[in-house]
Amino acid sequence: MEGANRRPRRRRRRTAERLKSLLIAVLSLSALYLCARTGLYGDLAGVWGGLLLPEQESPIPLGSAGDSRPELIPVRITVRSGPSGRFAAQYDQALTDEVYAALRGLLAEALASARPPRQMTEAHWRQALGREGVCFDFGGQAPLDALCVWLGEGSRNDALTGDVRRLLVVRDNVGDGALLCFRDETDGTYYACETALTYRGRMAESLEPYEGSGPAFVFELEDSGGAYQALDPYVLLSATPLSPRIYEAGNPLLEAEALDRVQRALSFRPQSDAGYQVQGGLRYREGKETLEVLDRGVIAYHASEPSASRYSLGEGPSPGRTACIEAAWRLAEATLGNLSGAGRLCLLEARETASGAVVRLGYTLDGAAVALPNGAAAAQVVIQEGYITGYTLQFRRYEDTGERSLVLRELQAAAALEVQAPGGELALCYIDSGGMSLEAGWVAG
Repeated sequence: MEGANRRPRRRRRRTAERLKSLLIAVLSLSALYLCARTGLYGDLAGVWGGLLLPEQESPIPLGSAGDSRPELIPVRITVRSGPSGRFAAQYDQALTDEVYAALRGLLAEALASARPPRQMTEAHWRQALGREGVCFDFGGQAPLDALCVWLGEGSRNDALTGDVRRLLVVRDNVGDGALLCFRDETDGTYYACETALTYRGRMAESLEPYEGSGPAFVFELEDSGGAYQALDPYVLLSATPLSPRIYEAGNPLLEAEALDRVQRALSFRPQSDAGYQVQGGLRYREGKETLEVLDRGVIAYHASEPSASRYSLGEGPSPGRTACIEAAWRLAEATLGNLSGAGRLCLLEARETASGAVVRLGYTLDGAAVALPNGAAAAQVVIQEGYITGYTLQFRRYEDTGERSLVLRELQAAAALEVQAPGGELALCYIDSGGMSLEAGWVAG
């Protein structure tokens, strides 16, 4: 009788244990669901997915999300609203942003409506720089087809290809139309395209507020007695002395919270048991992927093969260069861009390879380039067969000190440049060698 009573109690105990196990499993799944819904793992983890479960990776919508398109802002803009005098926004990013916001619509319309380009001579290019219109200088090499997509809200113009630095929207010298002019930086050839824009009306009204203040390109100073002959002919000389800002620089990854957030954004476990010490930092390994977090503020990732990467563009094995740039840009903005302070990302290069592309981004401060040690980029991203298979991110934070420095006028700087690098481009640059304070100086490009 006693044995018969024990059996029902044992059965009830086993049933209760099973119910407890089931309840724990349900609560665990509910917790994971709520964490995913509320973003408990960090604001950016959802961008990359798979933070705790990388094997359940979903494609990253880097190449297709409209709000992820790069907003390439020119580093300088010049405007001619009449036959004489020129307005310029240079080494003043707030002013450049303001002018670009007012005139970017002209560039977007010119790109969207441009007819097939015809080749022009450099002499005609220089004449175009002197006509009524606007010149947008992006500093680095921007793919023309990608600019059409980004400025045209996804629309393309198959007539436009090549890499450009400067884009002109200027009045046609034989009528009232407007031309889109550019130099293909890959081969140095100059081109002009007819557009649907007309000068009288909207274009003339848009340019009217920008009165000339005297800046000139080097090639326009033929009566200078050869004082500027050491310079690139398209250096824009300032009308007034320059007094660039002084910045304080630092490594944001020294803050535990910032490092934790970045690792989550990159879809790696911040406190993973897979991490171990290496010279200069930590290394994390998951399957065929490696992430290194170095003490000097560098994070480097490598996947041994494309299919092993957790970073899919979602565009198939041949995503195209525009999608590759968008992917690299979004990766950099989600990590570097959130911690760079006054620093701004710019596109340096987008080089196509046999299986994808290599995209390099840099920092700028108030429209001046930032030079990192050993010519490093702020971000270098390798894309193969539709996956990001490698990246190197150089984290720096820049804060305006409220102080300014003095620099030589271009004439004195040109004299020094004539000895160092004849024919080079004179530009202000911040040399960031890892110190705390950054002041701009002239460099030869």
